[in-house]
Amino acid sequence: MAKNLNIDFKNIDLKQLVGSLKNIKLTSVKKYSALFPSIGLLVATLIILIVTMLVGGSVSKKMQDSVGVASRVRSAADSVPSEAQAQEDMQYLEKYVQDADQVDSLMTKASQRELICYNPVIFPEPTDKSAQVYNVFARDYRAAIESLMIRMKAKDAPSDAEIRSQTGAGAAGGGLMGGGFVTPTAGPGASMNAMVDAVCLKRAEEISIYANPSSLNWYGYWEKFVYKSVDESLQNCWSSQVAYWIYEDIIQTIETLNANSTRVSTSPVKRLLGIQFNGPVQVINPQTMGFGMMGMEPMGGMQGYAGGMSMLDAPMYVKTSSPFLPVAWTGRVCNDQIDVVHFAVAIIVDSSATAPFMKELCSIKPHTFREGFLEKGKQETAAHNQITILQFEIEPVQKEDAVHAYYRYGKNAVVRLNLVCEYVFSRNGYDVIKPTPVKKALGQEAAGTTATPDGMGGGTPMMPGGLGM
Repeated sequence: MAKNLNIDFKNIDLKQLVGSLKNIKLTSVKKYSALFPSIGLLVATLIILIVTMLVGGSVSKKMQDSVGVASRVRSAADSVPSEAQAQEDMQYLEKYVQDADQVDSLMTKASQRELICYNPVIFPEPTDKSAQVYNVFARDYRAAIESLMIRMKAKDAPSDAEIRSQTGAGAAGGGLMGGGFVTPTAGPGASMNAMVDAVCLKRAEEISIYANPSSLNWYGYWEKFVYKSVDESLQNCWSSQVAYWIYEDIIQTIETLNANSTRVSTSPVKRLLGIQFNGPVQVINPQTMGFGMMGMEPMGGMQGYAGGMSMLDAPMYVKTSSPFLPVAWTGRVCNDQIDVVHFAVAIIVDSSATAPFMKELCSIKPHTFREGFLEKGKQETAAHNQITILQFEIEPVQKEDAVHAYYRYGKNAVVRLNLVCEYVFSRNGYDVIKPTPVKKALGQEAAGTTATPDGMGGGTPMMPGGLGM
């Protein structure tokens, strides 16, 4: 009830009040004198009530503020972690630091790979200044590519020369013309066609995949290597070395998919058409050219291989754009941590093997390396996963076309799979062996005047880096 009492003291007229009191007769006052104590008590109570109402609001607000502060202090006190909790949190954070260090270590080791040549030393610069070191590198490089062919159990289709020698085609009614075999349906030509088919089938039963060393362009370069200058030779050693690391990943992918096959007809991957760094894989038909491997008979005939032998297929570091894409969807370019290169690969596969091939290409792959990139360095094992697929295209293959005349892919439908990929290398991993001219081209060292080898094309020579799909 007291909260609803509202007395307006400003509207009280004191003069009128005094006048009214003067008009009160004393006898009247005496009449009610017995009520004076009660009235006085009432007045005193009203005064105390008014004062309490005025002061109480302020006191209540202060009390509420104090209660709020006390609550916050109590909450803060309750949230202070114990010493044991602080130690647990520190261990948790240390695990994050360890994870980050582990990722950095894995990325670094991914770019530490075996070299083509350890003796003589080639990278970052030859210890032997004679031109002979590059001849040794050329020999070792060709041997390494031939080893990849053996790992895949690969040869190319029979050459024209092989067909002639085994069938006597030059003296028979049938013959070779325009890279394709003319196959009459009756008479001597028909039997000749059967003989050619038998030769081709025999080759397909002996191998797991059709491939030619010359589908990897650096093989042909080092096969016909002629020394011109230190700068050019060293640059091409580096270009072909990094190209080899990428070749090896693709060959390893093919090995995995074809692991359970001993002949082309049952292999998921039927034919390696080529790997290119300066544009899409172009298949040409050198009709009478045969490319041999050490210890193996010549291969060729209607084989397709990438590019021309007179043009260096040098990988390009991607600083802004590449020969394949103005801008990759990954957004990755060379920077202080990584080097990036784009490349194309084309294969003929069973129509059901396109997705498995792409998945395997982007999978983790084991490798070995030697500590310090030294011949006698401790050999260690690591893993890498550096390929990202940027584009893919699938084309139907007409087995009856002349370009496939000597190839026997089996009964199932086959397609051509064209890929554009990205490869990423960690600079921390391999910069210790990167030649100075390459670093200068990337802006890693003070710019200097260096000769650009013929055939390197536009952009920044050299490569590396990725992860996939």
